[in-house]
Amino acid sequence: RDFPTNQSVIQNNLDAPNRLLKKGDKFGYNYDINIQKASGFLQAVLKFNKIDLYGALEISNTSFFRNGNVRNGLYPSNSFGKSAVNTFTNYAFKGGATYKFDGRNYVYVNGIVMTRPPLFDNAFISPRTRDFIQPGIKSESVQSIEYGFIHTSPNLKFRLSGYYTKFRDGFNVISGYSDQFFNLVNYALSNINKNHFGGEFGVEAKISSTLTLNAAAGIGRYYYNTRQNMNVTIDNTAKPIATAEVYSKNFRVPSTPQEAYSAGLTYRSKHYWFVTLTGNFFDQMYLDFNPLRRTVSAIDGLDLNKPEDLASYHTIVDQTKWESQYTVDFFGGWSKRLPRSMNIFNKQTTLAFNGGVSNLTNNKKIITGGFEQLRLDNVELDKFPPKIYYAYGINFFMSVAYRF
Repeated sequence: RDFPTNQSVIQNNLDAPNRLLKKGDKFGYNYDINIQKASGFLQAVLKFNKIDLYGALEISNTSFFRNGNVRNGLYPSNSFGKSAVNTFTNYAFKGGATYKFDGRNYVYVNGIVMTRPPLFDNAFISPRTRDFIQPGIKSESVQSIEYGFIHTSPNLKFRLSGYYTKFRDGFNVISGYSDQFFNLVNYALSNINKNHFGGEFGVEAKISSTLTLNAAAGIGRYYYNTRQNMNVTIDNTAKPIATAEVYSKNFRVPSTPQEAYSAGLTYRSKHYWFVTLTGNFFDQMYLDFNPLRRTVSAIDGLDLNKPEDLASYHTIVDQTKWESQYTVDFFGGWSKRLPRSMNIFNKQTTLAFNGGVSNLTNNKKIITGGFEQLRLDNVELDKFPPKIYYAYGINFFMSVAYRF
């Protein structure tokens, strides 16, 4: 359709044109990913009466290239054979210290500064058809610090920590069908920066000789802190058809819960059986957003002074936040020492049974992730609803172990 006078472009393999396909044949696209990595690692640990120190350094070299196995009709010069080799030299330095007030109370701090190469599928724009990569591709940098307090005693174990992490110079490539161009379209994203920060808490307390309380909480905020750059190309041509600024700043990192809470009780009998009942609560989960809907062109023509247009604006632009989720889980087990007559190699043998039931209330509304479709109809806004993943309802397992 785009090249009516060129019959070669319809060939997936110019070296075997118009072939008859049979069961097991490869068609459409055929390429190999070749990735090589070499690294060296050095670590030093120093321990003293009151303080422990460590430091580690890693140097790595990563290279990858695309090797096309067919000559595509659209890109006969850029689809077959070995592409240019992309090489990245990276480093990672981490270090930390632990100060011991006594045998039960500690404070610690850990930090890391590192770079890491882009993923293959975030570098190549459309490896199905050609060997072109994103312009300006480079390694992502990460800096992170973690600090906390630990208490350990026979009846109480307690941990409180905080963290802050920065991700800089990330890349991504997403592809989807475009109603405007009637083709698969590739969206190459760059300048992806993120900040993660938060705190975690955990406690294990013995209420009695048989009953133990466990509780944990993780509260964080993970968000993008830049406007991303987007280059748009279609599979039929390598020429960029559009560039845009994505208004992604302050949007939340999707899918993962940014708040999680858990509490449970464990009963351990003197007769070698135990049961645990745990409740979990998750909140602050967001849908993975379509960058096209956060560009100027997506809201072109809307008059924000009109209530109906303002409502359309929020429907297009606002990031979807999931409702809070919960689960209740059960776990239990029993073990028994077998008679000496059943010993193996003069070692004591034990028979153990374990079982668990997850999502005890059969909650089928738990959303584990999802994403907005790349297609958008500006008139019928709900024409292409998001794709959503749900967790299983009630599920269980059982195991039997024979130990010697």
